[in-house]
Amino acid sequence: MINSIQALRGIAAFGVVYSHANGVIRKRYSELGLTDPIWEIEQGWSKFGGGVGVDLFLLLSGFIIFYTGWNKQQDFTQFLTKRFSRIFPIWWVALLGVIAISLIPGSSSTFNLYEILTSFLLIPISQGGEYQKPILEVGWALHYIVAFYIIYAFFSKLDSLKALKLITLFLLSCTLAGLLYSIDAGIWTVLTNPRMLSYAVGGWMAYWYINGSIQWSKKLSFFTYSFIAIMSYMFIFQNDWRSGIPLTVNRVPIAAAILFLVLFNPRISKIPLPKFLVAFGGSSYSIYLFHMFPLMIISGIWKREIFLPSTPPLLTWFILILIGVLAGLAAYFIVEKPLQKIRAPLLFSKLGKFKLKIGDQSRRLGS
Repeated sequence: MINSIQALRGIAAFGVVYSHANGVIRKRYSELGLTDPIWEIEQGWSKFGGGVGVDLFLLLSGFIIFYTGWNKQQDFTQFLTKRFSRIFPIWWVALLGVIAISLIPGSSSTFNLYEILTSFLLIPISQGGEYQKPILEVGWALHYIVAFYIIYAFFSKLDSLKALKLITLFLLSCTLAGLLYSIDAGIWTVLTNPRMLSYAVGGWMAYWYINGSIQWSKKLSFFTYSFIAIMSYMFIFQNDWRSGIPLTVNRVPIAAAILFLVLFNPRISKIPLPKFLVAFGGSSYSIYLFHMFPLMIISGIWKREIFLPSTPPLLTWFILILIGVLAGLAAYFIVEKPLQKIRAPLLFSKLGKFKLKIGDQSRRLGS
């Protein structure tokens, strides 16, 4: 994997923690005795990190899948087995943690069997015309990733460029269909959401990167940096722009421009990256899933006005970020790394035995 991409994954994960830590302070604004209203309402600078961070995750998923699989025709089942074995086991551990917390006396969280089952399988659902997040809410992004993996798998045996074109056309068609038709179904909400186009954008960047299609220049550098600066300023400081314009216009282009800059600016690619930052990117999935656990517990404690901090809000915010990141890193070493060693060999060995049995039966029938 490209080191700068790994580092960018880590930065994206940090942005999500940064935003959610601020969310805890806003949620417990009155209990913490804060008087400045900037801590009561979500501000542009607090939303920016989490929003752009998630957008980067989606773009990076598209880039990584196309980049690592370019001109490597893959079997539908093998591809999904490999990708799902990466996503689901850790996700299930995280869900079990949420369920365990909900069983603690005094917890306000309650889940029914239907919510638990659809969350475990990452099946998007809709209730009363509203899309419902999984019981661990950060899992909403996994709905989109799973949908993309299934779409990609259908085209995985084609030439990569042809597959990219067809997937782009399919996602554009879904987006258009979502504008024309409204269907009360979770999977429809996911497939027709314009953010699905992020995977196609990431795929095209992989194509340009592999083929050396982008020739960097001073003009391109000036345009890219200026675009990021102007769009970021508009999102952070212009409330009407941030809240009144679709995220595919006001936010996703920022993440796309950042990825474009990191991939194609040769000066950035030559910057020596600290090993810890690259490693941080490798643990980004665990950080994304598990950083909320200590934040949820701390929020519940503050709700009961226990152990309220006396530190300034900025310092409190920093401490919450640190706690969230450390929780994610701990989950990476305790949960994700051990699962990485056992999940793929186990699943592939079972898949191989299954295919062998099918092959034997076919030969018997043929004879």
